[in-house]
Amino acid sequence: MLLNYLPKFMQDIEEIKKIMDISQPEIVNIEENIELILKDFFVIDSSEEGTKHYEKIVQIIPKLTDSLEKRQYDILAIYNQTLPFTFETLIEKLNAICGEDGYSIQLLYDKFILNVKLILEKKELFVTVKNLLEWIVPVNLIINLSIDYNVWKDLYKHKWGDIKKYRWNEIKESKEIKNKVI
Repeated sequence: MLLNYLPKFMQDIEEIKKIMDISQPEIVNIEENIELILKDFFVIDSSEEGTKHYEKIVQIIPKLTDSLEKRQYDILAIYNQTLPFTFETLIEKLNAICGEDGYSIQLLYDKFILNVKLILEKKELFVTVKNLLEWIVPVNLIINLSIDYNVWKDLYKHKWGDIKKYRWNEIKESKEIKNKVI
């Protein structure tokens, strides 16, 4: 409270109390705005306006359906593009975007194939990862990017009576089936 910043003899004056009470909401508003401005210095913590500013800088036009978090990851993917690119830097960038458990990666050296599979929970990052791979991976490698949807072999653990109530699209994207819970 603002009144506590004043000397004791001033705190007892009625007019000063009223002035401080009226000024308090404005001070709180200023403090909140300062906190928002400080958060906008960092991409991940930035507000909607801060994210728009970063998108303008890196020349990204987001989709209307993109969440704020996905837009921030798109910005980070561009900011993190530094040369030289190695397999280790690719892993670091994928970890930054998807998390360490958000994907699996396999490089078949003899066949010049790079397989990257996103977990189902990270499927909204598919385009972001695709753009990252196209930027980093040498053109002599074939990129196989996919999402780890449920397939028929994931269903053998379940009885048909348990899963027949679902549509195939629901089964394909169900986390419960992957985790053996229905």
